[in-house]
Amino acid sequence: MRNLQQWSLLVSALVALCVPPPCHGGRKMEVRSMHIHSRVSSRFARTVITTIIQNVFNSSQETVIEMELPKTAFITNFTMIIDNVTTTGIVKEKAEAKKAYQKAVSKGQSAGLVQSTGRRMENFKVSVNVGPRSTATFHLVYEELLKRQLGIYELYLRIRPKELVESFQINVDIIEPQGISFLKAVGTFMTNELSNVVRINRTENKAHIEFKPTLQQQRRCPDCVETLLDGDLMITYDVHREASAGKVQIVNGYFVHYFAPANLKRLPKNVLFVIDHSGSMYGNKIKQTYEAFTKILEDMPREDHIGLLIFDDKVDYWKKSLVRATPKNIRQAKEYVKKMTARGGTDINKALLTAAKMITNATVNRALPPLSASMILFLSDGEPTSGTTEPKKIIDNVKRSLDGQASLYCLGFGSGVDFNFLEKLALENGGLARRIYEDSDSALQLQGFYNEVANPLLLDVELQYLENSVDYLTRSSFRHYYQGSEIIVAGRIANNSVETLTAEVKAQGLSEPFSVTVEAPMQEEDEASREQRYIFGDFIERLWAYLTIEQLLTKLIAAEGEERTKITEEALDLSLKYNFVTPLTSMVVTPPEEENSEGLVANKMKEQDMYEQTESTLDYEDSHYFGHYDMREMDIEEEIVASQTCKLVRLDMLRTVASQTSLCETFHVILGNLDETDRICFRITEAQNLTVNLFRDERTGVTVNGKMSEDGSGFVRFGLENKRAGLKVYVNAENISVIRDERLAIYDWTAAIEYPGILKVNNEQVTFPLDVGVNFTIALSGNSLHQSLFKDGRYSAGNSTAGVIGQFINIDVKLNSDSFSVGSKTIPLLRFPDCDFTPHGGHQGLCQHADLSPDNLLGGAGYIVSDVFTIPQ
Repeated sequence: MRNLQQWSLLVSALVALCVPPPCHGGRKMEVRSMHIHSRVSSRFARTVITTIIQNVFNSSQETVIEMELPKTAFITNFTMIIDNVTTTGIVKEKAEAKKAYQKAVSKGQSAGLVQSTGRRMENFKVSVNVGPRSTATFHLVYEELLKRQLGIYELYLRIRPKELVESFQINVDIIEPQGISFLKAVGTFMTNELSNVVRINRTENKAHIEFKPTLQQQRRCPDCVETLLDGDLMITYDVHREASAGKVQIVNGYFVHYFAPANLKRLPKNVLFVIDHSGSMYGNKIKQTYEAFTKILEDMPREDHIGLLIFDDKVDYWKKSLVRATPKNIRQAKEYVKKMTARGGTDINKALLTAAKMITNATVNRALPPLSASMILFLSDGEPTSGTTEPKKIIDNVKRSLDGQASLYCLGFGSGVDFNFLEKLALENGGLARRIYEDSDSALQLQGFYNEVANPLLLDVELQYLENSVDYLTRSSFRHYYQGSEIIVAGRIANNSVETLTAEVKAQGLSEPFSVTVEAPMQEEDEASREQRYIFGDFIERLWAYLTIEQLLTKLIAAEGEERTKITEEALDLSLKYNFVTPLTSMVVTPPEEENSEGLVANKMKEQDMYEQTESTLDYEDSHYFGHYDMREMDIEEEIVASQTCKLVRLDMLRTVASQTSLCETFHVILGNLDETDRICFRITEAQNLTVNLFRDERTGVTVNGKMSEDGSGFVRFGLENKRAGLKVYVNAENISVIRDERLAIYDWTAAIEYPGILKVNNEQVTFPLDVGVNFTIALSGNSLHQSLFKDGRYSAGNSTAGVIGQFINIDVKLNSDSFSVGSKTIPLLRFPDCDFTPHGGHQGLCQHADLSPDNLLGGAGYIVSDVFTIPQ
């Protein structure tokens, strides 16, 4: 059927409500209805999104449906009904589903595996051809367990239909046997009039929320065709609690145990902050870290103990031991952090071993309260570049040194961090990792995470069940229980003859051991749960499966060898059995009449893998989706490909190496005039793992930035932008990415292309005109990038250029025999004869080499930027 051909499923496992973009010729199909229905039964939510689209034209039209869902959710069903033909997705093992994707691509279909992941949501897209005068109905179902954080559960729905919808409504049903203590529904897009459209009906343990705006109420203004519905709807609630062992529910042979007692006294805590201030933390990262740290310290109770280490390629102490959080110590800690500056490399191993030693010494010397929670909050934005740099070795060292004396929480700042490494590091030491997104609210993100662990209430929590009464338990022991959180354990009833399920919770409280018991009669619990089954009858079994898969995937992060294989198989089996799209599975949608031509694949990716998947789908230059990419969301500078290491020789080795010619090839930048034989060759120093602005001309709108390798030995990637031409070029040792008018094309180094006057790629080199008579060239040699900046007689000097290299274009550089001078500044030179300046040996001549730091000469502090497409201020 022609209306089932030309599909493409673009995915990123998340859900929002979006409607089709305009079709060819500016025409759009009509969205007849868009309904979302969430049913929440004891924290476990199932959401169904149904969209109906009508093609009102006499010819077939292509449309794209976009939906967003929470990152923590698993898609369980996707169904399309087109011309009364129903097509339903089937969950398969990822490798098997990948064959479907490859087959679709080989047939010329624009099938893709594209993800656009934000902080909380993932993007699901499906493109389909709808016949003339036909309708298409789409059903997407996903499930998630709502986790309690800071005292609330949150059901998060993104509302972005992009146009007026004739029948638009949201219905949410919640049932909580413990009773609902409070409930709110707030929309970021709400006006006073729309707020009145949200209707909440609530009883002791049930709630129904309805949002059903009319066409007129959706309008941005009385006569507008634009919709107001552009934002997020957040439903928050909590349940009644007691100082007890919690609530146990049993349905169809499975149980779930919720534990979050009230009225417990807070335990003191010992917090050791370990803060990265290496070069890559320059600018806003350092500023926001200070802002967050200041706020955290202000909220620290007196009975807590604090410590502080800052590190780059060495470790500096605020104080040699942890101290009480007195007003005086808080004030001094703030002052210490305020003086932090970004510099040097990143020695994570030394920093964390120093932290472990501080915790150990404080414990041995009884400097900390005997009943207290110890934790290390580790913040870094990069990978280990100094000292021990092998991640596995660092993980082993820290685990052995810390030996369970404190929980390690790793906060990865920005997209350049090796988040997989931080996850392993945290999990091996009783903590967790969290990505801090580099944005205007980064300081609030840091504070928010701290607040989650700021109030420990219990230590060493164990949830125990009568022997032989249950099996297939999820995790049941926890190092800490924090205020505002909740512990959830699920399992299967192993002995059907047992009339009562007994659960006992043991832990250590502030003044005495904590021990409580709860008994759940099988028959009564089963009967009490019947009214919940109208939501979905097997919700406890599915909750158990969800939680088990989630915990197995977490274990998989640090597992190796046979253990890894076993965990993978177990998680895969459960994903397939319960039809969950997880990082191990994909959903395949197959046309009924072509069962062997599996054309559509829906994936859920792990966060660290998302960027690699995005890169693999961007080769299809003719894809009609290019117009929808936001290049800022793609984070192309950090993630489009893995960085390459350029092996260069350091200055202190130059005098002892015999081969002078080979040294010429190690210099980062060559600045020269094509009519002269003398060149100045610069090596940028003190910029390890930093992004440096090399050239900036406000008059022409041209910018060139380069990212240094982690050891500072060379550049690993470049961003070149001609703002007037609407052109961006991303260059690394793998390929050359050209972005123009928001369309992306990727070329390998053998390509021969030219954008007249603004870019040329030929003979394994990229030439980028900076101005009339000034060209910047990047050449590939092996896996190394070599760059040259040449100025000829056509250049007319002005005063608008800047940058570490650009600063020299408009000023008089005086060459001496062993130095060069600019005004009152003098820089030493080393001279090397017979240097090859061009990629293929066209010039031989004298190279005069100088080391140049970003702080040299013309006040280069402003030459450090956040990424290769950042325009310096």
